[in-house]
Amino acid sequence: MQKRMRRGTIGIMAVMGGMLASFLVIWLGRGAAVESLSLRPGPRSGVEFSVIDRGKVNLNLATQEQLEALPGIGPARAAAIVRHRDIHGPFEYPEHLIEVPGFSEKLVESLLDKIAV
Repeated sequence: MQKRMRRGTIGIMAVMGGMLASFLVIWLGRGAAVESLSLRPGPRSGVEFSVIDRGKVNLNLATQEQLEALPGIGPARAAAIVRHRDIHGPFEYPEHLIEVPGFSEKLVESLLDKIAV
């Protein structure tokens, strides 16, 4: 019985950590540019959030301003990424950026070493 309760508590803590991480990403992203945000609740939960990880911009967490910092991405393309993300949900792979209107294969290929999901 205690073992089940312990597992349940760990699961609840992981979910709460993920919710806190999401809140912080949204809240910090509105105030000022977030250079790097990495929240890791623990090795067991596997929850990890990062706007900029190893020099790559996370397409699912970056603000429009952070996306505009990428080469070849201006305000219109950055807004298109955010709009696509809001409508269709998070990107599963960096290559899925090709699904955003206004992105060619050549542009996506040039960005692959600079983006992550």
